Amino acid sequence: MNKIFILLFGIIFFTACSVKKPQIGKKVIPDEDKYIIRALLMEDERDYDSAINIYKFLYEKTKKPIYMEKIAENLYREGKYDEVIKLSRNLCEEKCNKKILKYEIFSLLNQKKYEEAKKVLLSKLNQKDEFFYSMMSYILIKEGKYDEALYYLKSLYALNPNKNTLLDMVDIMINLKKYNEALAYLRTHLNLYGCEYDVCLRLANIYKSLYDYENLANIYEKLGKYDNRYYILALNIYIQNNDFKKAENLIKKYGLDKEYLMILYSKMKRYRKAAYTALELYEKTSNPKYLLKYCEFLYNDRPDSDEIKDIVRKLKFLSELYPSAYIYNFLGYLEIKFDINPKEGLSYVQKALVLDPENEEYMDSLAWGLYKLKKCKDAWEIIKNVHINDKEINYHKKMIKRCLDDFEKNNRSNKKRPSKKKK
Repeated sequence: MNKIFILLFGIIFFTACSVKKPQIGKKVIPDEDKYIIRALLMEDERDYDSAINIYKFLYEKTKKPIYMEKIAENLYREGKYDEVIKLSRNLCEEKCNKKILKYEIFSLLNQKKYEEAKKVLLSKLNQKDEFFYSMMSYILIKEGKYDEALYYLKSLYALNPNKNTLLDMVDIMINLKKYNEALAYLRTHLNLYGCEYDVCLRLANIYKSLYDYENLANIYEKLGKYDNRYYILALNIYIQNNDFKKAENLIKKYGLDKEYLMILYSKMKRYRKAAYTALELYEKTSNPKYLLKYCEFLYNDRPDSDEIKDIVRKLKFLSELYPSAYIYNFLGYLEIKFDINPKEGLSYVQKALVLDPENEEYMDSLAWGLYKLKKCKDAWEIIKNVHINDKEINYHKKMIKRCLDDFEKNNRSNKKRPSKKKK
């Protein structure tokens, strides 16, 4: 399929390229397109000699320059540099063909004849010609003379502010560690011609290498019109830099999924807004992860007793649909902590520990449930093995240890008290 496309493109290209006589697109000989197809197939099979012979025949019959250009191209592909040079110089005696001259320059460069390549350019081209600047900069880059090459690229860019020339300039500037100059050119081009993908991407790479995250986020936001993932990259930078207002504006401006708004609100610790956004997402998608997020965020916002009961109801619903250690523990701990039903809460925590027996947070929940049921000794035997340094867990340890000490103290008092003798 690709080969057919190439052949069709080749025919269109050839028939569209001609001098005044014959007219553009007009066939001069019968079956001209068939000869073109045959030559293209030969090129595809790397049989350049056969392709050259066909193009010679077509040139003799039609005098179309495109066929002579193809002869030069195929001679260059074969590595017949001397023949390319000879062909170019013979043609240039009448009128230089820039495409053929290009292959002459390439041939000289492959022979390491840098000075000769420069002389050819200087003798055959107007020094204010775009092609001259382009080829001269290419020669100098090949020589490793980057400062000189940059001069010619700047001249070329001044004649025609093409983004490809700009990117070549920037690559050299970066190689020469001229970062500020590279940035100045890129920013100016961006301001004049808008965010062309390659230009903005190069800017982004420079900002990234310089750790300039503020400008990097701005460029990512501009690149978002090409790919939404750049909006997400910008959003991440805004969030990491605590620039929450910009993050919120970006989400709303470009209509990003509300999940990003939910994440943003949670990062801002606006848990109630995060919870309601999560609930809205659940109602829209029926995805249970959003219902769980609603429960988590609302719990983090110090809910009242009615809201706690609502969270418990929702967690029970989730535990029946998608039983998991995390949900069991979350549900059980709420029932224990808020004295909704400590005994039932304890059973949920035990289910969590069956699924994840080494989890110290679940062990803490179990110990706290036993404490609420006045089983201080059993609670201490469990919580003494919990080593997480957490404010709430440390409080549980303190209260359970106090309960245990009181229990043991009472036991000792009871043992010392004399028993009454029966009469």
